Amino acid sequence: MPESPELSFCVIGHPIAHSLSPAIHGFIYRHLAVPARYEAVDVLPEKLSDFISRSRSMRRPGFNVTIPHKEGIIPLLDEIEPAASRVGAVNTVSNRDGVLAGTNTDVHGCRTALQKSGFSFVGKAVILGAGGAARAAIEAIGSCGMEEVFLADILPERAERIRSHFESRLSMRIIAGRPDGADLQSRLPGISLLINASPVGMWPETDASPLLFPDLFPRGATVLDMVYHPMRTRLLRDLEQRGAVCVSGLAMLVSQALAADEIFLERKMPEDLYDPVLAFARGLMPS
Repeated sequence: MPESPELSFCVIGHPIAHSLSPAIHGFIYRHLAVPARYEAVDVLPEKLSDFISRSRSMRRPGFNVTIPHKEGIIPLLDEIEPAASRVGAVNTVSNRDGVLAGTNTDVHGCRTALQKSGFSFVGKAVILGAGGAARAAIEAIGSCGMEEVFLADILPERAERIRSHFESRLSMRIIAGRPDGADLQSRLPGISLLINASPVGMWPETDASPLLFPDLFPRGATVLDMVYHPMRTRLLRDLEQRGAVCVSGLAMLVSQALAADEIFLERKMPEDLYDPVLAFARGLMPS
């Protein structure tokens, strides 16, 4: 019997050299004995359309999308699944008979990472950053019943666009503002959750933190840093000293990767696969 042809998947972004996705998906495919490979492809924003055309012509069965393409890719696709349409951002694209369909597994990844940390989705939140990752975070916590979120970005108009996008659909109150202002300072002491949805703190700028007022963070609250490289970011290190429940972006990365592979491979992932994949991913990180 002839061997099954090898499937070719990838993640696109810019920059992309730091990505752990090729190693993580490779581990999943080896565990499942699936003949597939996965690579990272650096795609400049002005070359995104060219990449889409090449993917169509080579019949690439699927790929993931990260910064800065999660919103810009939407008009280049044929279909947008409801989850991605609600979020307004795409991180996973499948190719079925030449039809490119976009969805968003970041919502699942964010929700699952917080659930596994024991977070109860009660109270108020702050999200730092107003890109595609922030959109997924708002969908994740808003659909789970959070009361209010303060969305902070250095470009307030970006935060305002997201607020307008979600305000009529979610019962959660959304307030747009800046990460360096008095509004954030006044809200920090009363939150139960902080999410960093910005790239601040990502390798190689590992000494940077997106939170200018760590001393105002309430003890015992939860912080999720979507940055996963390094695993213990400056933000997590600072807030750990404040008694925070710290959730690494690695937990979200693994959860969304497993959800993406369910789409790519058209099969349910084993429930017991999360822990070994997370342990493998942790082993990839510098000690």
